[in-house]
Amino acid sequence: MKQTLSLTLFMLATLLGNATTGTFSLIEINPAHGTEQFMWSDSSKHVYGAGELSNMTELNGNLYFVAQDTFGNEELWMTNGTQEGTTLVKDFNPDGSAQMGNIVTVGNKLLFMAADNSNWDFDLFSSDGTPQGTQKIADLNQNWNDGLSAQRAARFGNNFLFCTNTDLISTDGTVGGTKSLLSITNYSPAQGYCEVNGKAYFILSNNFGKPQLWMTDGTTQGTQMAHNLGDSASIISVEKLLAFNNKLYMVASISGQGSDLFSFDGNVNGTLTHIELVPGSNSYPQSVTVANNQLLFVASNMTGTNLYKMSATDAVPQIIASAANVNVSGGLSFYNNAVYFLGDNTQQIHWVNLTDFTHHVLNLTNYSIPNSFFTSTDFLVGTGGKIFFAAYDTATGKQVFVESNGTAEGTFSIMPTGSNTEHPFNVLTGCGIIDVFDFKVWGDKIVVPGNFTDAGRELWIYEPQGLVNGLETVKNKNEVQLFPNPTSSKLNFKIANANYCETNLTVTNMNGEVVLKKTVVGETSSVDVSTLASGNYCISFSSLQNATTVKKFIVVK
Repeated sequence: MKQTLSLTLFMLATLLGNATTGTFSLIEINPAHGTEQFMWSDSSKHVYGAGELSNMTELNGNLYFVAQDTFGNEELWMTNGTQEGTTLVKDFNPDGSAQMGNIVTVGNKLLFMAADNSNWDFDLFSSDGTPQGTQKIADLNQNWNDGLSAQRAARFGNNFLFCTNTDLISTDGTVGGTKSLLSITNYSPAQGYCEVNGKAYFILSNNFGKPQLWMTDGTTQGTQMAHNLGDSASIISVEKLLAFNNKLYMVASISGQGSDLFSFDGNVNGTLTHIELVPGSNSYPQSVTVANNQLLFVASNMTGTNLYKMSATDAVPQIIASAANVNVSGGLSFYNNAVYFLGDNTQQIHWVNLTDFTHHVLNLTNYSIPNSFFTSTDFLVGTGGKIFFAAYDTATGKQVFVESNGTAEGTFSIMPTGSNTEHPFNVLTGCGIIDVFDFKVWGDKIVVPGNFTDAGRELWIYEPQGLVNGLETVKNKNEVQLFPNPTSSKLNFKIANANYCETNLTVTNMNGEVVLKKTVVGETSSVDVSTLASGNYCISFSSLQNATTVKKFIVVK
């Protein structure tokens, strides 16, 4: 039975001066909760309830994820945000857990690796979200399930590209559209794929384990080595590949040294450039990301760890001057047209506006975020000008869910009625308790896996109220009508009082990443969104005469 737990939360002040409310809902996957359960994925890990609740992926407005409704039976589930609309999509392995890996989308399908037997034999599956539309599309017979992880695979045009132990595979999510582009014999986990000027690049190893940069245009004949990194450049490892400004950027290490940033022009045996941020030393770049048409990352300059940016016109990356005095600790989170990060003070959150690169600080007077949260991934999520994160209440020492509008007065904890666990977001391991952060933005909701009431780790949905457009007070907004919404190809819009003035459009996905930009003139126009994957998006309309307006829309295929 669905339990809806409503809390009315009053702020001393918000940016718009309004009171705010939020509602928690519990979606219970495994009612037989309360018993410590062994998880196959880690011999020392124990969880309760619905299990790890992992690989959350949106398709056609619904959320798909891996969960267990009985001990050890992890399978594919979906929800529309209600208890009644939450169901098992398919039981792939009737004899046990499907042990599913990463879920990705291509076109109007979900892709993932799973086992339909108990022999640790992982194959490729696709699903349109229905039981009858879920099928095995390739017998891969792999002994691992993470072939579609961000470090091993990527979307390439209308297909998905990844490696197995024996082949480079391209798939469109169908049996007929799944094929081998290259046979490989010395595969080690790839360091990511990315697309530059219509070609995808990836890493393979030679017979001696040295990295080689390969490229493909999606055909067998168009798949070839682009640069022998290990032999010609003495590179011994590649940590990450990224496309920016029509070039390939990589974090790599030269023999006998630490990691640095390199760029490659994309041509066969083309120019490989070592970007030395600290001449004669290594900068150890982390969290390298493209956001708002900038290359952003964290790196060391020998005196501290700084936030760097590089625009399309910059010759080399530059330290963001406004935050130069902050020793950045851990990874970066990108939401609300800002990059969020942490410093040495565990009671502060820093952010830099990605338009004017001004630096801001949120003082967490009543909360503390321990360093164990700091990884190369998100430590918070955000939408509509607010951020959401897990922290410890400094008065009680308990772990709490926190909402903030960017001000100390507008930062407060929100817990469901009946919360009685001290560490609702933790997982017990053989070494003790570790902090876990796996919240997800889903439309205008926050998905919060947690164990609030000793009922086990279950699926909680938080619906914030009073979402605003950005972390600043805004003037009169554009009045915009979108149609059709949802859409599969063209999104039309009408902007009131735009007249003959220019309006800048920016489309972002639910991770805050910019996926499309356009400038239009006049009150009516449209934007082609046919190349976007199915899911929820935000489109912002900004102009000189009116403040920015943000609308949400859905792409369906």
